[in-house]
Amino acid sequence: HHQQQQQQQQQRHQHNHQTIQYSSSSPNNNIDNEDTPNYLYYRPQSRPAPQGGPFAYTEPNIRRCANTFLSIRSIGGVDCTNDVYVRSPNRFEYWYIGKIARTDGTVGLEEAVSKCWNMMEEHAVRLRPVELGRDFGNLEIWIARGDSELEMSQAVGGGWDDLEKCALKKMQRFVGEDVDKVSLMEVGFMAEFVTNSGKGFYIIRNEKGQVMQ
Repeated sequence: HHQQQQQQQQQRHQHNHQTIQYSSSSPNNNIDNEDTPNYLYYRPQSRPAPQGGPFAYTEPNIRRCANTFLSIRSIGGVDCTNDVYVRSPNRFEYWYIGKIARTDGTVGLEEAVSKCWNMMEEHAVRLRPVELGRDFGNLEIWIARGDSELEMSQAVGGGWDDLEKCALKKMQRFVGEDVDKVSLMEVGFMAEFVTNSGKGFYIIRNEKGQVMQ
């Protein structure tokens, strides 16, 4: 009798597993790549490794980037860091997502951002899934001076110098082959984390990253 129960349980289990497979790979569900049957996504071990190599969005990489950020900053100070903002195209909210540091004697800002782009974009959509999630792949990354959050948030139309100082600079995802030469020790990213109660931090700028008059 006990054996019969076990068999029934097994059959039920198999049946459930199949239902999941068929329902989730039904032809109407075109959200994922055609090549990958959708039901694979239910089994964690079958998911492909995240894209991006050493800057793929994984816990060890995030931790390594944070440590690199701290070590670069401890030597170069705030001057070799920049605040990172992300916006959806055609929106005026620029969301603060963290800070980048680079060994500025050897790596340009554009190369540093391009190197970390994957991790920063992945982090942005996790930090602000509602505001940024649907534009993943098309998000814009903008840069401000390091540790300028307070100044940025209080910027209002003042003198021209102040406005220039509080403008953001747009970055490009691809900036040429020099990026390949940037080593892991030359760029760090410190991701911003917001607790459940945290509202997140964004600033309002026009489409050129300038304070709106």
